[in-house]
Amino acid sequence: MHACKDRVFNTPLCEQGIVGFGIGAAVAGATAIAEIQFADYIFPAFDQIVNEAAKYRYRSGNLFDCGNLTIRAPWGCVGHGSLYHSQSPEAFFAHCPGIKIVIPRGPLQAKGLLLSCIADNNPCIFFEPKILYRAA
Repeated sequence: MHACKDRVFNTPLCEQGIVGFGIGAAVAGATAIAEIQFADYIFPAFDQIVNEAAKYRYRSGNLFDCGNLTIRAPWGCVGHGSLYHSQSPEAFFAHCPGIKIVIPRGPLQAKGLLLSCIADNNPCIFFEPKILYRAA
């Protein structure tokens, strides 16, 4: 049971640090899954995602990558939350070469796409529709 403590841990509430740490762990060979509590708060980590994670392989001439990086972020509107809890930032990242964006439409696709992201050799952002959190 204590093996999990070596692999799953809380970080300070600092999106730049969460993603930066995930990049570092992935570069070192770990399977890194960084979670941003709400996709609305992913913007402070924008530089790490588009200028570090997405360009790592290109910048090294394909010698290095951070492909085992998955960034999870609850996304979209559920009828409340307003300004900071209902944004849809996927378009900002969809136009960035070197990173994959996925948004499942249902629970079955969510499981399959999350597993695919974790196994992918490219950094991925897995936007989880908040509406699925309460879906049966």
